Amino acid sequence: MLKQGQRLSGKIFDSRVHSQNVTGKEKWLGYLLGPCGALLLNAVLATAYASWMMRLMSEIAGVLGREEDERRYAFYAERAKEAYQAIRRTPAYTLDTDRQAMLVRPLYLELLDETQKKFAENRLIEAMEHYRWRVGTGFLSTPFILGVLAKINPEYAYRLLENKEMPGWLFMPKTGATTIWESWEGTEAQGGIASLDHYSKGAVLGWVFSEMCGISVAGENKFRIAPVPGGSFTFAKVEYQSVYGKVSCGWERSEHGWKYRVCVPANTVAEIILPGGERYLANPGEHVFL
Repeated sequence: MLKQGQRLSGKIFDSRVHSQNVTGKEKWLGYLLGPCGALLLNAVLATAYASWMMRLMSEIAGVLGREEDERRYAFYAERAKEAYQAIRRTPAYTLDTDRQAMLVRPLYLELLDETQKKFAENRLIEAMEHYRWRVGTGFLSTPFILGVLAKINPEYAYRLLENKEMPGWLFMPKTGATTIWESWEGTEAQGGIASLDHYSKGAVLGWVFSEMCGISVAGENKFRIAPVPGGSFTFAKVEYQSVYGKVSCGWERSEHGWKYRVCVPANTVAEIILPGGERYLANPGEHVFL
């Protein structure tokens, strides 16, 4: 069972926060998952998120020491997962598709069995090739796509990130943008311009922080920094102000190889994992690794 400060679905959850909000979460979940009849317009999407939400609620219950609820939500999550796998075996919702979101979503939410997972990974790369490595996901799955590709091979994620064709992130600065747009077309959009300073596609920065530069919270007063250089990038750096102070990680290619610079804030430690597998425990301060 998870305790306060342990990892929960890739993030750190504080039991105090959940103890104050779990009743509201359960009511919200009950509202979403109640009888809906004809209102259910997309069974495959609803089933995917039902399983994911139940899994999160199970982990939250574990953090709070509510063992019966933990088991109950885990049971529902597993049943929804099995239902999702069955849906994806039908012709209407086959995994043999070029629709990127229909492959990215189940891979990110870990909804497939091993056979389906392997097929979906291979089929996703095929779909990316068919679309010339441009972004083909929508609002819900765009935040997931780089992480899913990176698990298959980090170079796939970099290939998508660096594509300058539309739709793609680097199409924006290529055409003069200094912000992240709501629509990929920006000023070239048909029927009027949407927001030119929008958050949704900015989800790419989550991947830049957590995987490209590798910063994640690993426990109370502890960070994990595991950068993964790739693509044609020769330099990258991110930083943010945590509750402990500045956390940063940067890397650059030099004539002698890769150089990594890390800043660890006061009263914390950081586990450093370099691409070659070298591991270090870094105390507060600035550190350079070659």
